Amino acid sequence: MSKKELAAIGSSANPDAFSAGQAAALTASKQLAPHRVQGVIAFASSWYDQAQLLAGIQNIVGQVPVVGGTTAGEITPLGPKTHSCVLLAMAYEDIVVGMGAGGHVDQDPRLAGYQLAQQAVQPMNGKPRRGLIMFGDGLLTGYAEVLRGIQEVLGTSSPVTGCLMGDDLRFTRTCQYAGDQALTNSVVGLLFGGACAIGVGVEHGFEPISKPRRITKAHENILYELDGQPAASVYEEYFGADVLENLRKEGGLTRCLIAYPLGMQLESTEQYLLRNIMSFGQDGSLICTGEVSEGSWVQIMIGSKEPALEAASLATWQAVRNLKAVRFVLIFDSVSRKRLLGRAAADEISRIRKVIGPAVPVIGCYSYGEQTPLGQDYGQWRASVQNGACLIVAVGTEK
Repeated sequence: MSKKELAAIGSSANPDAFSAGQAAALTASKQLAPHRVQGVIAFASSWYDQAQLLAGIQNIVGQVPVVGGTTAGEITPLGPKTHSCVLLAMAYEDIVVGMGAGGHVDQDPRLAGYQLAQQAVQPMNGKPRRGLIMFGDGLLTGYAEVLRGIQEVLGTSSPVTGCLMGDDLRFTRTCQYAGDQALTNSVVGLLFGGACAIGVGVEHGFEPISKPRRITKAHENILYELDGQPAASVYEEYFGADVLENLRKEGGLTRCLIAYPLGMQLESTEQYLLRNIMSFGQDGSLICTGEVSEGSWVQIMIGSKEPALEAASLATWQAVRNLKAVRFVLIFDSVSRKRLLGRAAADEISRIRKVIGPAVPVIGCYSYGEQTPLGQDYGQWRASVQNGACLIVAVGTEK
């Protein structure tokens, strides 16, 4: 087995948590033998007993860094899954990985990011740092501050990317994996160093359809006013009062609202940050799936299946275009895309694999948010939490 092949996938849909983790880890570790597993990235349904799942994984791989978390659906090389566990095990001799975790993100997100980075950087021992993949609690906001805390330690010359974990659309509790611990209200990361390179691509395929409106009042993820009017009026203008009332009753992440998120246009770029609507406040406010900023311009966006599928292909090409060889690929896909695509969600995974080739190990998950670099020039990385996006992270070697 050559160095570029030292990553393997394992998965299991066993309903018993310990058995599922053990079976997935055993499948992957057998493929890597006689090499020792160096680290694991794992995604699993929130319906499992998470402590037992991690115990099953470490029963096979030992005390190595295990990161990842609970999902809104798992992605295997064969396509989307639910109520399962999927993991990628690594055994590269020329790559160094460091795991870190920070807690109490709701109270001090910047400190959580700082603690994560301080722990993750320890194993580097002077080797070049290539990038951090982070896993956060998808029920929290404040990730702009988490990023600032990370960059206090790591700087801004390498990417910070990843996702916000889900809980199968229950919206009660997500878990982030750190070794044998299933944390919540936390952020976990895996820092890569040594002889590797990280490529990142992100696209969503949504287009604006309404006139721009200015955010005149907002706090964290609650949008109160647009142009001085209740924020929900933007949907009333577009759909009418009767449809708006039905949307209020149905709640967030309905198929209609998923197809029509809000898009905040970023300064000095044509890119949009998408925000799905979770629910409507009695005061006409909109509770969004990510932070919104006063002073930003916002529009209703529209999404459909074919542009969404094309976006996945484009994101994959972006991620791999500057790599000489691709060792493995991670897919962080918005749960809203899964619901938008429906049965075509399997086609999205097929299109991604068409770009990277059939032999490259690939796993992923459906998430509550994607930590994405935006407008990057590889000298200074900017990042934000995106919704509705397909985020591809490719780990390989530089050209």
